[in-house]
Amino acid sequence: MAAKQQGVNVILLEKTATQMGAGTLAGGMFAADSKQQKEKHQQVDKAWLYNEYMELSGGFINTQLVRKIIDEAGATVDWLNENGALMKLTDAGVGGAYAHIGEPATLHGYQEGGTMALKKLLDTYKKSGGKIYFSTPAKALTYDAKGQVTGVLAEKEDGTKLTIAAKAVIIATGGFGGNAKMLKQYIGTPFTMGEISQNKGDGIQMAWKAGAAERGINVTQYFWAKFSDAEMNKIIPIVGEKWWDLTNFTRFPNLRVNLDGKRFSDETDVTLFSVHGAELHMQPQETEFVIVDSDMLEKIAQRGTVAIENQYGKWKNNPFFFMEFNEPNDTKTLIEQENTPYDYTKLLDPLVGTTQTVFKANTLESLAKNMGVNQSNLVTSATLYNNAISTGKDDEFFSNTSKLIKVSTPPYYAVKFVARNLGTLGGVRINENIQAVDENNRPIKGLYVSGADAGGMYGKAYVDFEGGTLGFAYTSGRLAGVNAGQYVKSLK
Repeated sequence: MAAKQQGVNVILLEKTATQMGAGTLAGGMFAADSKQQKEKHQQVDKAWLYNEYMELSGGFINTQLVRKIIDEAGATVDWLNENGALMKLTDAGVGGAYAHIGEPATLHGYQEGGTMALKKLLDTYKKSGGKIYFSTPAKALTYDAKGQVTGVLAEKEDGTKLTIAAKAVIIATGGFGGNAKMLKQYIGTPFTMGEISQNKGDGIQMAWKAGAAERGINVTQYFWAKFSDAEMNKIIPIVGEKWWDLTNFTRFPNLRVNLDGKRFSDETDVTLFSVHGAELHMQPQETEFVIVDSDMLEKIAQRGTVAIENQYGKWKNNPFFFMEFNEPNDTKTLIEQENTPYDYTKLLDPLVGTTQTVFKANTLESLAKNMGVNQSNLVTSATLYNNAISTGKDDEFFSNTSKLIKVSTPPYYAVKFVARNLGTLGGVRINENIQAVDENNRPIKGLYVSGADAGGMYGKAYVDFEGGTLGFAYTSGRLAGVNAGQYVKSLK
């Protein structure tokens, strides 16, 4: 659409039958100086954002690209709102990342969900004269004798071949999270498949073939935790839609151990979802057990989860709303939920012995046996963890022990989670103009690469402030459209 607004002819090729990318599932995008932030006097210090990228990457980023995206993200939020994708500034932490409370408000949350936002953007694009072909993946780029990109070869669902002449091409195919072979090669084992299965790395490989260099091919976005697909097939027939309530155990600073029965992290960081997601990825078979005692469950049964942590009370008189995964994220509802008593034993007990997700025992030794982990390691982990709480000093992982939840009252439960991979975050080297470049940083004329196909925004890990991925996707996509449109007009 941004290219079309430059006054050039545009054809959009979409691999799937409708818009189904990660943008439809996300909650929103970051910005530093959108109109909303300016109106509310909540602009974010760009130096703070830049330092977030620097600290988490150790310098392994394209600093010029990062600065360009930070500078342009606010204009992108404004542009999206103007073109139908409604976004509203939201406080940090509203989306469940409790550890983010008090940080600058970067997130502009979808007000109608990602699916509706992209539908409205598509409507605006089509009204401006843009063309789109669904179920028509690009198969290859075409070039002239000098190696300049001249178009795309594509194939429709019925097998019809299309040859599309173009003076510029923008690749935005979402990375390779759905390609097990590439994940094994570039991420290594073990790995978790990405959430968007149709993203196979097609665009990355086309760009490479065109002479673009590699950048960031080993970066993937481990974020939060989940149940394995095999376990979901067991859980849902037993507890139905209430399975989602089990994910609440990912949100609190309970003792966590790996398959060896060993504690491995500062549990107060669990709602730093990308940080803990990366920690979980580093464990054997990307697996953790959350250890819950009956004292915690009894408190929740009497008062709700607010008895453990008051995660949403801050917004009692200042509510926020946005949509993530196309579902409402409403602080009014969340406050009501966390203050509602809930007997989790009625959810946990039916899954004991019928799944390999929930385990229960009256002693830690027996719990370890049921979990299949080393008994001595689990008991030692729990002892050191409890001692840290009692003494106020965590010599293992230096946590704020006042927030940790003691393991002291049987029966004990263990809930098993595995790593969750949203998708990959790199592959093609680009410059700050979103142009694909070769190993000498020379632009491949007429070729632009944006979003998850483009490398250089991240080191090994995803940034932890809110809205980073979608912010880069939308901003790099808008800039690619503007720059490609201007490039095409320059050739006339």
